[in-house]
Amino acid sequence: GQKHLKRRLVFDLHPKKGAEAAHSNGQLLNGRRLRIRHSHPCTLGNYDNVQYHMDIQVGHSCAGQKKQVFQVVPDTGSSDLWIPANNCTRCKDQTKKFNLRASCTAKELGDRITFRYGDGTVAVGGAFLDSVLVGDLEVKNQFLIQVDKMESDTHMKSDGILGLAHHYVSDKSARGRTFMATLFEEHPEMPKMFSFFLTGSSDTPSRLIFGEADLPRHSKESSFRYGKGYYMKNTELWLTSVWSIGWSGTGVEVDFPEQGTKGSPALIDSGSSLIVLAPNIYDALLDDLKWRFTNCNELPEQQIISCDCPPGNDLSRIPALVINIIDQEDRQFSLCMSPDEYILESMDSENSRSTCVPSLQRGSSKQPVPLIFGMTFMRSFYTNFDVSNHRIGFARSRLSPLAPLAKCSVDAQPLLRRAIWLSSLAVALFAVFFACFVLFSPQGLRPRNQPNPPATTVAPS
Repeated sequence: GQKHLKRRLVFDLHPKKGAEAAHSNGQLLNGRRLRIRHSHPCTLGNYDNVQYHMDIQVGHSCAGQKKQVFQVVPDTGSSDLWIPANNCTRCKDQTKKFNLRASCTAKELGDRITFRYGDGTVAVGGAFLDSVLVGDLEVKNQFLIQVDKMESDTHMKSDGILGLAHHYVSDKSARGRTFMATLFEEHPEMPKMFSFFLTGSSDTPSRLIFGEADLPRHSKESSFRYGKGYYMKNTELWLTSVWSIGWSGTGVEVDFPEQGTKGSPALIDSGSSLIVLAPNIYDALLDDLKWRFTNCNELPEQQIISCDCPPGNDLSRIPALVINIIDQEDRQFSLCMSPDEYILESMDSENSRSTCVPSLQRGSSKQPVPLIFGMTFMRSFYTNFDVSNHRIGFARSRLSPLAPLAKCSVDAQPLLRRAIWLSSLAVALFAVFFACFVLFSPQGLRPRNQPNPPATTVAPS
């Protein structure tokens, strides 16, 4: 539901219903953290998508017509609002479809628009203006697209997409006002930002908050740590800067020195389910992770691996994932994900055997950026998208098993490294002290041309 607060609007998000859907090899995937006593499964329809949706009503129905309500995915990786048209080809049979003639407030624009998404989905549709209602909040004359042709299969379980990528005023290529732009224009009292609190539990609802963030309610930390906004200057995507990504305490790390203090661009994408990595990054990280499990199998269709879980689901010997972010002052801070957070548990429906699935997905060399952090990542961090300042902030989720401002490092044997460093420092200080002693000793202070004192002789008695 939607709740009115003074400087924010809060919308509950819902995991996509439909119970536990099997994917192509007969396994069921539960998006729960392992080894958390009071956790509850959040079923994923397939490996590719962990989807949350929000309900919207499009248009005001003409007399005798039913309301047209759709389930849409709030997606920070795209900027348009679209729903299926009544005559859509290759749309899923169970999706709801929009009838333009049944809405008395719709105004068809006639423009044809093509969407191309990173997962290969291609959609084509016509533009129109209409009212959009979320709860009792109404946005008028909103720009939408009714998709009438899907050129490829999609794993979407919801009806459409609510794009939350930003458009700048100077962006002349923008097709029309985004829902976010319209919302902030009609509610100028709200700070221009929105935030996601995602959970894997049906007992604790996920929320999308437009306006002022609610840190006390959703985070263990009292403030956000913001990444650099360098890559957002010339794009509509929500990008931050990453110095490196690796495994804690292993020395295994992929960094981007050629990018300097800009780092590598990383997309924070609520429309993706997993952590999608460019092939070279994925291969480097997975090589060090696979040997820690047994009986790992690659699933080529989903581009992930599935392994036997350790006895008792004990992940204590599995390293944490370390993501080093660069801030606006070119300093680094680490975002840590424990194994409980990035390892998903899968149940094989044929033999009821539990398997572990790292939520890392091998992406494509053609994806827009090398790093895409999806919902698995966003469940660990209450994430703030600051429209005014073109930056993304992170604060530890109150449901995360890790402590506030948790520290992590890829350094192997950090205590040994520190001991060696301290020993080297001690040796250097001793050398300096010894040199000073030799230089400033009484012998060293005597003038060079001062004669030696005469020798004293004792006469024989």
